[in-house]
Amino acid sequence: MAMEIKETFQKIFGNRGLKSFLVGMAVFAVAGIVVFLTTKHGDVVLFINRYSREAWDPIATFLTDLGLGTFVAGLMALLLFWKVRYGLTGLINLGLVGIFTNLGKKVVFSNRPRPFNYFYYDDFHRFLYHAELNYHYSFPSGHTMTIFSAMSLIAFFVGKRSAGIFFFFAALIIGFTRIYLLQHFFLDVYVGAIVGFFCTILAVLLLNGVLRLQRFSWFDQPIYKIRFKRQ
Repeated sequence: MAMEIKETFQKIFGNRGLKSFLVGMAVFAVAGIVVFLTTKHGDVVLFINRYSREAWDPIATFLTDLGLGTFVAGLMALLLFWKVRYGLTGLINLGLVGIFTNLGKKVVFSNRPRPFNYFYYDDFHRFLYHAELNYHYSFPSGHTMTIFSAMSLIAFFVGKRSAGIFFFFAALIIGFTRIYLLQHFFLDVYVGAIVGFFCTILAVLLLNGVLRLQRFSWFDQPIYKIRFKRQ
């Protein structure tokens, strides 16, 4: 098993798509530290809110829904019809996201308020009346964790540098819609992005390095082509 785990790590970090995604993550991580050192909690929310526009609200709402677990689960289920490897890895990845999200929101950081419960009405430059009025379970951002896990995994599947760059920025924009829509703070999105990325690494490592499912021919077949032998 140790050999398979080592080979899987080499495959993960030798993948061009994931490597370019990782570069984006590294830049984002460093930029995030600068933000934490130079701002107070909530400043990023108010800054983005100051420049929000009513015309952008429907776009932000549409994009943020791409980070819903139900949407991503459906997408990963469809990948089963391309290759079981893709769909199963995606669903395991999403399961890990669900575990970490609920541990953070409901167990470890259950008392973390959301922006609507942290600020006063007059603190906002523009109040988003159509946004969901969520008050609790702010940390971490589940939408952000979900979209970063999904986008990094797709970048890994594609395996091209350009794909890694594209999917990183796509995930970043979707993550920031959570701040735009007054649902989360920058810290929630920051940690959600990092944990989501590591969920991808864990999922690939689990299926390929630990369970070694690549040994089975069905793992690289579409699900509809799998034939089960009758006893």
